[in-house]
Amino acid sequence: MNDFGIGSVQLKLASGKIRFDFFGAAGIILLALLWWGLTFIVPPSSLPTPQAVFQRIVDDFIVADMLGYYGLPDTGLLGSMVYTASNVLIAVVIGGVIGTVLGLLTARVALARAIADPILNTVGTIPILVMAPFFLIWFGTGRWSAVLLITVYVVVILYLFGQRAAENLDPVYENYARTFGAGTRDILRDVFIPGTLPQVLGGIRIALAGAWGLEAIAELLGAQQGIGKIIEVLSGSLDVEGIFAALLTLGIVAVMADMIAALVVGSLTRWSIASRTGAE
Repeated sequence: MNDFGIGSVQLKLASGKIRFDFFGAAGIILLALLWWGLTFIVPPSSLPTPQAVFQRIVDDFIVADMLGYYGLPDTGLLGSMVYTASNVLIAVVIGGVIGTVLGLLTARVALARAIADPILNTVGTIPILVMAPFFLIWFGTGRWSAVLLITVYVVVILYLFGQRAAENLDPVYENYARTFGAGTRDILRDVFIPGTLPQVLGGIRIALAGAWGLEAIAELLGAQQGIGKIIEVLSGSLDVEGIFAALLTLGIVAVMADMIAALVVGSLTRWSIASRTGAE
């Protein structure tokens, strides 16, 4: 039996549920139609057609011969996208762990919060793009300058989410656990971590969404490879079609990564959704 909701439909299969968002699909279709319609007004030198961009992605996906003339080590969109995605993944994992631990710790330890809050709140007020040139100067144009830049961004995001998750956790659960004889380790394992996990995972998903753009910008400013480097190279030769192909590839991968993250978050917090549904 199908479950219908506003703007979406859930199709039950033997392996589980697939959720199809009508409004999201309609938005993508409308955007594609708008893009296609504008190509009748804007010249191809400024706005290539969707068909031409998708064909360019296919042609340059594995090997793009013309990019080899610019000294790029991986001359296809695939190789460059793997480089960009690996940087994002490394930064999100490292920054997520550090930010979450600091956030949860400072929410419970006043001294740690007094030390960490001024530092991370100050860093959080500085636009991350302003920091990018300094990271390139300090750490060079290799991989780790971009990774460190994104890591700082993720740490700040997860620090705030970790603090709020701990503060929003109702103390009644901890009090009940102590009433039944739970120790500090039991409360940490059975109450604190499960209770803060949904908000922390939501913060990781938000940080992941912003990390793709930061990585591309860091590569634009001075990386030796990556999807941002391709955009920089093609912008110098005014290859608008190639730039659109690189941007669209980055966008598709970012959307797919967000969908995977949403599935992981939903799977890990299924107990939370079930408990809220039961309470209602």
